Amino acid sequence: MRVYFLNPPADGGVNLVREGRCMQRTSTWTAVWSPITLATSAAVLHDEGFEVKLTDGSVEDLDRDAVRRIIAEWQPSLVVINTATSSVESDLAISDLVKGVNPEIKTLALGIHPSALPDNCFELNGSIDMLVRGEPEYTVRDAALAVRSGSGLAGIQGLSYREAGTVHHNEARPFIEDLNVLPYPAWDLIDTGLYRLPVTGKRFLLVGTARGCPYGCKYCTNKVYYGAPVRQRSPERIADEIEWAGREFGIKDFLFWSESFTTDQTNAIETSKEITRRGLDVHWVCNSRVDTVSEELLRAIKEAGCWMIGFGIECGNQEILDAMKKGTTLEQARKAVKMAHDAGLEVTGHCVLGLPGETEETMKETYKFAKELKLDYASFYCAVAFPGSRLYGECLEKGFFDTTDWSQFEQNYSIITTPTLSADSVMKAREKTALLFYMQPRIIKNNILKIRSPRDLTPFFHSLKSYLKHTR
Repeated sequence: MRVYFLNPPADGGVNLVREGRCMQRTSTWTAVWSPITLATSAAVLHDEGFEVKLTDGSVEDLDRDAVRRIIAEWQPSLVVINTATSSVESDLAISDLVKGVNPEIKTLALGIHPSALPDNCFELNGSIDMLVRGEPEYTVRDAALAVRSGSGLAGIQGLSYREAGTVHHNEARPFIEDLNVLPYPAWDLIDTGLYRLPVTGKRFLLVGTARGCPYGCKYCTNKVYYGAPVRQRSPERIADEIEWAGREFGIKDFLFWSESFTTDQTNAIETSKEITRRGLDVHWVCNSRVDTVSEELLRAIKEAGCWMIGFGIECGNQEILDAMKKGTTLEQARKAVKMAHDAGLEVTGHCVLGLPGETEETMKETYKFAKELKLDYASFYCAVAFPGSRLYGECLEKGFFDTTDWSQFEQNYSIITTPTLSADSVMKAREKTALLFYMQPRIIKNNILKIRSPRDLTPFFHSLKSYLKHTR
């Protein structure tokens, strides 16, 4: 049986990253992420004897007519559709396209939005057959097995489905306890040359290191997808995958993908030591909270090839951080960034404007704080109350939403108006803040120094153009 995995083509010319809670335009980081969720799910099905195909519409030059032709020619029995909240309506509409080719083909959608609001997804599209709620790999597997055998869908944990016009929600699926049992992503199904780092233009892939997050940030959707308990892959398994990706695909650059690579500092240090012990010539980046790093850890990851760490700075105002249940302090951010710089790492700061309680003055505080920290890079996002977060419920209850149009639920737009700040003010402040940050002479100089040869100019200007587009 054939199963077709699809990251839908851009809707309205906007390419999206659709990976768990990470749902944003590719221009946000001026790079497209390799589709690790689909590729891992495809690998699971391949191991079960299915014939699989994967199309990543975020990077491949395809429109919906091209997708229709692929489905008509390949004739899969099941189409698995990746989704994001801001593109959910157009993503689910792929099911209409599929049914237009062959009404017998089953369709299944996965992602944060189906996990948080399955009934809404069935209401948005009348032809979608199944939805995955939460961690997808084994639910996709069991759904595919049911389609292949012709058995019913009742009892498949984590699955919601429509049958004879009635929607059914099966019980939740327990999270995968041992992530080491998952196969490596089926990167052979994609063109790895299409995934390039900003500025340098080097090929890179994602490597999953852990799932789950125990922290209580109100704006985060992670728990609806991967839950609170942290489940780590072993240092040996991570290093094995890095070696495999280098051997099979010639990849030496990686993004360590998890809620926070440093949540378990012991595991992060041991992973770094394993990479160093094997003498792997690799370069990688990771993300972290500001309260889960130490000098020992930062030295270890630097020695193992990490060149940049991303911190969730969020805001330059402590009261807003506390209200959002971030659980960190401005002083911890100062210390973490300094330690990272002292270890020889570059630092990216992720900042959010427009959270409840924000004012014009506090947005200025966030810019000043980012400048004070001497961040090498900074992303400034509009606050988004995605379904699945506690902030979504709060904004609904208090009437903070300016619109219920899902296409506006992305970090390039502000749709939250509070008693202290309008959504329009957030949009204007975001554009101004990003430009002010990157117009600093220090930032301009550092980026120019990264251009070491004429061939570096093309990826540099591509990244610059993409980021300027992202700020508008």
